[in-house]
Amino acid sequence: MKHFDRRLILLLSLFGPAMGVLTLFGIIPDGVDRFFWLAISIACAVVIARRAPQRAFGHGAIVGFLLGASAKLIQGIWSGVYIAHNPGLLEKYAEAQSKIPQGTEFKYFVLMLVPFVGIASSLIVGLLSHFAFKSLGRDRDRS
Repeated sequence: MKHFDRRLILLLSLFGPAMGVLTLFGIIPDGVDRFFWLAISIACAVVIARRAPQRAFGHGAIVGFLLGASAKLIQGIWSGVYIAHNPGLLEKYAEAQSKIPQGTEFKYFVLMLVPFVGIASSLIVGLLSHFAFKSLGRDRDRS
């Protein structure tokens, strides 16, 4: 991670575990969390574009991966608590069972999603950071 602002990455990636815990206990209900993720992703992208413009995509990709993977990992590890506070998850899981290997427990299903959610978040926050950098760069040129 040469030339990366590790402190910035660490601070921004703390939103992942925070969201993981908030969704785990149902404080942010399933379905509503996407709006929080959108706000977090945009906020992180803007901060990255301002603080690390030379490597906006790279910083965004690392932060995005840590955000998504850490939240999903927390939900997987404590899946019993997650189900207890989000009862609608079992219905969604029942619908998805036709697409996953037979007999896969909910906990392992969520844990299998960790790398995929991390990669998807990585691309989203990385691209948002890149576009924020481009947008902020044009604003600086106009002033």
